[in-house]
Amino acid sequence: MFLDERSANLLKLLQHSPISKMKELEAQTGLTRRQIQYGLNKANDWLQFQGYQPIQYNRETGYSFSGNIRDEELNVKLTKRNYIFSETDREKVFYLMILLSQEELSVYHFQSITGLSRNTVLKDLKQLKEKNRNIALKIQYSKQDGYVMKGESRLKRYIIEHLVHDVLNSPNSELILECIWGNQEKQISSIRLQLERIERKLGITFTDERLHELTYLFLCTDQLIGKGEELQSDQSWAPFVTTEEYKMVEEMTKTDAFQSVWSETENLYATLHLLSMNRTKDISPLKDDEVIQHLLQEIVEEFERLAFVHLHDKEQLCQQLYVHFKPAYHRLKYGLPQMNLMTERVQKVYPELHHLTKKSLWLLEKEIGRSVSEEEIAYFTIYFGGWLRKQGTTLDDRKRAIVVCPNGIGISNILIYTLRELFPDILFLDVLSVRDAADYRLSYDLVFSTVHMRTKATLFVVPPILEMQDKHKLRQQVMQELYGYTTDNVDVAALLKVISKYATIHEPDQLEKALQSNVYNHTPKVTQFSLKEAEKPVLEELLNLQTIQLQSHVSDWKEAIQVAAKPLVDLGTVEERYVEAMIEAIETNGPYVVITPGVAIPHARPEQGVRSLSMSLLKLDEPVDFAPNKPVRLIIVLAAVDNDSHLRALIQLTQLLNEPANIEEILQTADKSVLMEYVHKYSKEEAE
Repeated sequence: MFLDERSANLLKLLQHSPISKMKELEAQTGLTRRQIQYGLNKANDWLQFQGYQPIQYNRETGYSFSGNIRDEELNVKLTKRNYIFSETDREKVFYLMILLSQEELSVYHFQSITGLSRNTVLKDLKQLKEKNRNIALKIQYSKQDGYVMKGESRLKRYIIEHLVHDVLNSPNSELILECIWGNQEKQISSIRLQLERIERKLGITFTDERLHELTYLFLCTDQLIGKGEELQSDQSWAPFVTTEEYKMVEEMTKTDAFQSVWSETENLYATLHLLSMNRTKDISPLKDDEVIQHLLQEIVEEFERLAFVHLHDKEQLCQQLYVHFKPAYHRLKYGLPQMNLMTERVQKVYPELHHLTKKSLWLLEKEIGRSVSEEEIAYFTIYFGGWLRKQGTTLDDRKRAIVVCPNGIGISNILIYTLRELFPDILFLDVLSVRDAADYRLSYDLVFSTVHMRTKATLFVVPPILEMQDKHKLRQQVMQELYGYTTDNVDVAALLKVISKYATIHEPDQLEKALQSNVYNHTPKVTQFSLKEAEKPVLEELLNLQTIQLQSHVSDWKEAIQVAAKPLVDLGTVEERYVEAMIEAIETNGPYVVITPGVAIPHARPEQGVRSLSMSLLKLDEPVDFAPNKPVRLIIVLAAVDNDSHLRALIQLTQLLNEPANIEEILQTADKSVLMEYVHKYSKEEAE
């Protein structure tokens, strides 16, 4: 332990003049009464630490020091200690001094710590003032109060939280800790022992760095309370008063480890940080927190769906992830900062894994009502990456692809779902518009697009809805491009001739259809990554007599969309601007909504006016041209609210439209009930 220069000089002065009154000390040192008292208190702390008797005070005689310290011993132990800091570290030290010091700070104090000139110190303080203007905190100086920080208490705590983390992870951390808290080793040790006691009682183990961080954060909190810098109450914290963690914090802050009296608000502040610190162990059962348990399961399943991988031993994964997720949940929900030194490295080394992890965390963002920081995403990326590596699964060796669709969430999502089923070995990163693809930051090898576009990657142009023959052709193209070979084509007609030689075929057309299906679609329709169909509405829940219209004709394609969407506008499931958005999308990108001859599925993005998931259908007696040579008689408006909830109904609609005979009969009928029969049939037979 070292003394600052001023306290050392006061001790030397008393060593050679055993008795001095306050006025004499003021005259000899040029210090104020309060500065002298503060310096003598620090000198006493040092003396006790070194095993000497403390300085005594008598109202009549003044201050006296009776310790028997040889001059040579004093010269060794009281050697002037100048801390050599970089400009960045000086900023941290000055911040902490101003925020935590209970005495009036002058330029002299900063000079004593750093050994710098007055002008350099003033320059540093000026730069610090400029930085503070951006964060609504103001550094002020007056002769009476010295340098102080003015501003909202919660913001000061936020700065302290960041400073503690930065200092403890600084290459010069030991030097800074010694400079700011060198005379408080005993209190630091006591706080740490109290936190270790809480660990044992709760059955948790903080990471070493987080325990260290929590110790200094609680020390700073104690110092701020001692200065009168207390937090305002926050009603959102109130539920934690009944927790076991709060009771333990309350017991802890009443021990000798803390010098100030902590209010309920301060104890709640400490409780939140206790809950939000990362652990290496947590034996509290996962089932005790249903919200976190449910969220974890959903996030893991969403990651599986997006990465098209199967995570083994998911129950064990959730148990391990819970150790990180529980504190992260509290950090995010209550806006507590989390610093992660590995964030940039994770983003650089594992960009695709980080991207897919980030996308899977939308469920957490929805639950807490705020975005998940890059630092938190990096932690989740590490967990998922570690688990994949443990089971021998890697994403690095998979070809990376994007799907480009000019507009609309409905068709693009059914397309990427189909492509993932067709090519499980390809890592599909995103479905994008043409403009978004131009600015896409992740690298990719393949592009599956419904329009021709300029790209350096290998491009596959695909129809919006893939029929069996389309799937077969696309699979052949992709295999040839990636592996240099294709599977042999099967001549179904020739196969039927062979079968007919040895068996009687009662329904040749049905057999041919079944063989075609088997040849062209090797991928199982139901996999462990299939959509949770039971949780999403079926086609007949969206298309009903109220949303189906039959009309003879319209003046143009714009009116066709307006008329088709009218039931949804009337029902209030979409706003008028959604209709305009569909029209603008076609004007910008062309008639991409014409997915098969005679049928169009206009749609736009959810944020452009969708209030709830819905669908409507308009059948025209006379076709309307959406473009030259693109006459349409069946217009089906899709209004999706997110990426998933409409997919079950859309798959059923796709299956219905894949049969040309279905379309023909629908166009010929003048009876809504006939349309409803088809809707009902495909709502029941989606998996067949």
